[in-house]
Amino acid sequence: MHSLALRDPIQPNERLQALRRLIEKVTRQIGLNEVCKTSIPGLAFYRMADLGTPTYCIYEPCVAIILQGAKEITFGEEACEFGQGAFFVTSVDIPTLARVTAASEETPYLSVVLKLNLSMLNEVIQTLEPPAQEMATQARGFVSGAASSEMLDAFARLATLIERPLEAGLMSDLIKREICVRLLLSSAGHWLRSVTRDGYRDKGIVRAIEWLKHHYDKPLHVADLAERSGMASSTLHHSFRKLTGTSPVQYQKALRLQAARSLMLTDRVDVNTAALRVGYESVAQFSREYARRFGAPPSRDIKHVREQGGLLD
Repeated sequence: MHSLALRDPIQPNERLQALRRLIEKVTRQIGLNEVCKTSIPGLAFYRMADLGTPTYCIYEPCVAIILQGAKEITFGEEACEFGQGAFFVTSVDIPTLARVTAASEETPYLSVVLKLNLSMLNEVIQTLEPPAQEMATQARGFVSGAASSEMLDAFARLATLIERPLEAGLMSDLIKREICVRLLLSSAGHWLRSVTRDGYRDKGIVRAIEWLKHHYDKPLHVADLAERSGMASSTLHHSFRKLTGTSPVQYQKALRLQAARSLMLTDRVDVNTAALRVGYESVAQFSREYARRFGAPPSRDIKHVREQGGLLD
């Protein structure tokens, strides 16, 4: 398992000070809540005071920084543990299994997540001259690194705008652009260029993912999906797994189950309705697959989530 934390001997004091400033701002906003969806579009804070249980979730394109504690995330078959000061970036919607591995009442797990605007990122890329002899990058849907003091400071300034709505309307996009710059100047930069630039070699897979996201309730025929993506079926399967860590069929299943869980929790639909609405023909099959993914049958799982505050990752 790959582990990453804040270990940079070059500027340890600056980075730790920047990290503490960001922790203070996040702590003030989130209080004792587990989730704080802020007034800044796409910016959210997360807090856990105990280790909890492994949770299946789908990460949209985003950048996340672990501010305190640690979290293990499994992308496909690759497990990575992220410690204090580590960041990871996802370029496509990726099903993951995540669990907090270090947290307590005294030192809770804290993280900040910002959804990525890929169009904005691509615009910034056009203005930055790429490094000479840039290395080719493995085509996968996520990358990680250690957050620099400059990146942490940019997030802290973005968090400050929560309490300044007038300034937020004028400056939040500017700071988000700066965060894009900081990411491109980090160790993740060449990867971000390869997955964002025009002519991205996995655009066919991105088309497949977009189709699945909008039609997960429809029957899936891999040959038809490959044709929509302009790829051979074998190429689609290989490249899809390489980018997302899973197959198209398993990806669709993850989308269906996540959508059904959300329907039962937020719209309060019953199990049968949720199963049929997301595309299952057999409620029994839905219940079996739901229990395998979330650890309990639908009704019991939703009851437990509501008792915990009704929050989904």
